[in-house]
Amino acid sequence: MLRAMNSRAMIRWSGLHERRARSVPAVVAPLVGGGAIAAWVWWRSTAGVMAASHGWLAGAMVAYAVAFMRVPFHIYWRADAAMLAQLPIEGRPLFDAALVRCLRAALATTAAAVIGVAPLVVLPGGAALALRHAAVAVALGAAAGLLLPGVTVGAAALVVVGGERLLRAAVALGGAPARESGGATPTTGVPPSASATLGALPGFAATFVFGAVPLVSPWLYGEPPRSPAPAVLGAIVAASAIAAVAARAGAGIMGRVLRDISALDRQRLATLEIKPPTPIEQAIARLVGDARLAYEKDARLMRRRFPMAFALGGAVFVVLAVVGWVQPADPTPWLAAVIGGAAAYGLVLAGRLRRPPIELARLSATLPLPASARRRAKLAWLLGWWGVFVAAPAVFAALRQPEPVSALALVAGATLAIIVAGALPR
Repeated sequence: MLRAMNSRAMIRWSGLHERRARSVPAVVAPLVGGGAIAAWVWWRSTAGVMAASHGWLAGAMVAYAVAFMRVPFHIYWRADAAMLAQLPIEGRPLFDAALVRCLRAALATTAAAVIGVAPLVVLPGGAALALRHAAVAVALGAAAGLLLPGVTVGAAALVVVGGERLLRAAVALGGAPARESGGATPTTGVPPSASATLGALPGFAATFVFGAVPLVSPWLYGEPPRSPAPAVLGAIVAASAIAAVAARAGAGIMGRVLRDISALDRQRLATLEIKPPTPIEQAIARLVGDARLAYEKDARLMRRRFPMAFALGGAVFVVLAVVGWVQPADPTPWLAAVIGGAAAYGLVLAGRLRRPPIELARLSATLPLPASARRRAKLAWLLGWWGVFVAAPAVFAALRQPEPVSALALVAGATLAIIVAGALPR
């Protein structure tokens, strides 16, 4: 008789799978990331404690933005999600293993952020200020390891069993059109976008966390904060703990979450609404030669499968345009955080362009289209996204600064990274 797998066994097997799949030791990423943040903070420290603190905050927010975006991939957007959903495993062990994965990733990000604080220690009064920065890192780590997983599982449960009324409210909050009442079929011919719900609720949680950080940023370099720092950081930690406990209480649904969310790719592509390319996409398609058909396919599927790429791109465009228009006294942290975060997400999109459901490699290999044309099509889409949403407003923001050289160099470096990521064969 088979014994039911408990949480401890599931966590152990999940950890073993990750160790076998890992190509580099787990400590490498925190050390490299922390070293990069520390180097950035040390360079900024030549302009004073405030500049160093702003530099650390920019680097830390980029790191935690990446950690926040990775949470769904630790929970249900995994290669083994469909297989786990078919095994006789209860929901709570599945949830506990996913939560441990999120906590380990959050711990690695927090370690990198704390390592990045090191240059502050040598500044006058820097030891106390370093502890304050570490406290912010711990609060953000709690959000990455507890709050975002709890909200992400809650959003997935809402998609799976929330019912028409709750789904309509969530999708409306996410900014997507809901199905008309009275049983009428929307003109698009597809149901309300589950992607909007899956992305909107965790996005709101991340906005809550990142919106609270500026309230305490003056406290980091010894100035009076806009709100009491212990209260703000304590609220983030408390909300994180409550979200994780609430999600675990309803973790019995985790098996259905894995099964239904992993099936959304097939569902969305089965009801794919074929729309003509946008004017910008048509202009790019005319430039890629024999890669035009592959490019148009990628453009249509990315617009349908990953709508959050365009939502986040629009947010990046607005922030960079505002930075260029307002011309803050110290724009470097803003530019570094936004451009660095957009570049990190661009690297994620480069990987998604080469994986199902966007690209079926074995099927594509049978088409009378050279591999170089398929790579050129993906690079064209990636550069189109980057150029419209990031590069253009970033250059505008850089040219509006008193010393645009460093900002332009940042834009050029991020653009080079995107080009390399899009051009490399996978």
